[in-house]
Amino acid sequence: MNMRQIEYVLKIAEEKNISKAAEKLYLSQPALNQQLINLEEELGTSLFHRKRGEWKVTEAGEIFIEAGKRILDIKKDAFSRIADVANVKDMELRVGVTPMSGLQILTWAFRKFSPLYPDIRLKISQMHSHRLQKAVFSGDVDLAIGMVSSDRDTLHGEYIELCPMEMRIIMRKDDPLVSNAYMDKDGYMCINLGLFKDHSFALGNPGGTNEEIQKKVFEEAGFEPRVYYEGGNLSLRMAMVEMGLCCSFMEEFHMDKLPEDVVSFRLSSHPKITSVLIYKKGRHLSRAEKTFVDIVKRYWSEHN
Repeated sequence: MNMRQIEYVLKIAEEKNISKAAEKLYLSQPALNQQLINLEEELGTSLFHRKRGEWKVTEAGEIFIEAGKRILDIKKDAFSRIADVANVKDMELRVGVTPMSGLQILTWAFRKFSPLYPDIRLKISQMHSHRLQKAVFSGDVDLAIGMVSSDRDTLHGEYIELCPMEMRIIMRKDDPLVSNAYMDKDGYMCINLGLFKDHSFALGNPGGTNEEIQKKVFEEAGFEPRVYYEGGNLSLRMAMVEMGLCCSFMEEFHMDKLPEDVVSFRLSSHPKITSVLIYKKGRHLSRAEKTFVDIVKRYWSEHN
């Protein structure tokens, strides 16, 4: 058994199909299949139940995958520590980000980080926060910039809180309900979501952190929303609001992007969302990674 065979098995398990796994690994399907057969002969048992539509991991395969992930984590941790001791700067840093806020933060951080570590190759993956957490946990991503709700028990790793903020409702300035806004004790203009039961809403991506928060605020408001649109494109949702087709939600982070005819209010229930940097529990952070983390922290200190 070698490291490459471990990576092969993990990819087959992820894709649940040897042809798709071979394509992702840039191997021919027969070559990958032979590697798997050689490994199974060495182990004396099958790692997969082979079916035409989908390959399923056997009990032995589950044990192998669990151990294989630990082995690869140990390898990466050792390489990271050795790179620090030897002052090696030629390495790859895999960063996961959410499509909107995460990508915006990364773009700013990259301009600061790249001159300090010009030989480090950034491999960037875009996905929504729940998938980011799983990618960190599985070892597919080294660091992730994402969003979490106030319930952080779902996190599959360590996190560094970057900036807590509130979710806001956005609507046209000429919407009659604007007159119901009031100033709270902290001086912010707020509105009660319960007043919007007859309005339509453009909501965030299904399965994302925003959906989790939105579901909770609608439950607290006591009604099911009329869904006009559901998707992750904030610009499109703001355009729909500007056209008077619906209301929507956005993080305070994006306040500067509001169209001229659109206004935002905090909600009476004050739902919170927090920008975080996530990494795997117990993993050694290299000097370069620690520098990257410090730069990302600086983003919020300079933009608040």
